Amino acid sequence: MADNTQDISNYKHSEHLLSHKHEAPFLVDEVSKTEFYIGESDNTRLQGESNWRIKRIWQVGNVWNFGFPDGNQDYVWEWDLRDTYTYLA
Repeated sequence: MADNTQDISNYKHSEHLLSHKHEAPFLVDEVSKTEFYIGESDNTRLQGESNWRIKRIWQVGNVWNFGFPDGNQDYVWEWDLRDTYTYLA
């Protein structure tokens, strides 16, 4: 290996790679034409970690509602549990 390179093969599946200025992991789940979940993680691609901000978008009649679990917009939710939370618009 050249002196000016670094072996990062041990980090290829590591969340540490996301500590650099990369775009945050972002997921969209289209449950139906009237309901969506949007998730953004602050530092991990792992969907079972409590590092996600999740927004639910749903339509009632002609009105679209936007809400977060318990109204909390922090990165403290698990993406895998998104359909178990109570969302406040």
